[in-house]
Amino acid sequence: MRPYEMMVLFHPELEDHKAAVDEVGELIKGIGGEIVKVDLWGKRRLAYPIQKQGEGFYAVYAFNMEPSQVKELRRRVRLQSSVMRHMLVRPDV
Repeated sequence: MRPYEMMVLFHPELEDHKAAVDEVGELIKGIGGEIVKVDLWGKRRLAYPIQKQGEGFYAVYAFNMEPSQVKELRRRVRLQSSVMRHMLVRPDV
């Protein structure tokens, strides 16, 4: 398993951000990843509008996953209606 970090930008008008954060966490676990840390940055102003929104709720996930499963994770996160943007990287270790 390799380490990955994923920043997820959630829609700011969600009623329950905690549920959306947990839902993405369950996606990671369901594909076979193990979550090391979830860092909630909260609601922040965006540099430019995304989907006509000026702010978003940020969460950063640190997790381990098999490289073969990353493509499936990206696909599933993209399908989440609560997610406006995401970025997945392999950190320098």
